[in-house]
Amino acid sequence: MLYAYCIILNMNKDELKKVIIDLLSKEGPKTSTEIRDELIENGYEFDMILFREALADLVREGKIKKEPDYEKKKFLFYVSS
Repeated sequence: MLYAYCIILNMNKDELKKVIIDLLSKEGPKTSTEIRDELIENGYEFDMILFREALADLVREGKIKKEPDYEKKKFLFYVSS
């Protein structure tokens, strides 16, 4: 059922990970909300749970890092060097 749902939304987790890395590589550090909003503005459709899982996977895999932004009271995500 979840697989069928992802097909309807036109993005699987691997595709979403690639798009997130591309976005952060081009535009620099962003919060998860900024990443989500940017992807939606660019016409990407995805499930929010899948988005959170993709972001968490990328952090665990060491492909992106997160650091607290005390002004925004959120985490900033950026591509690892």
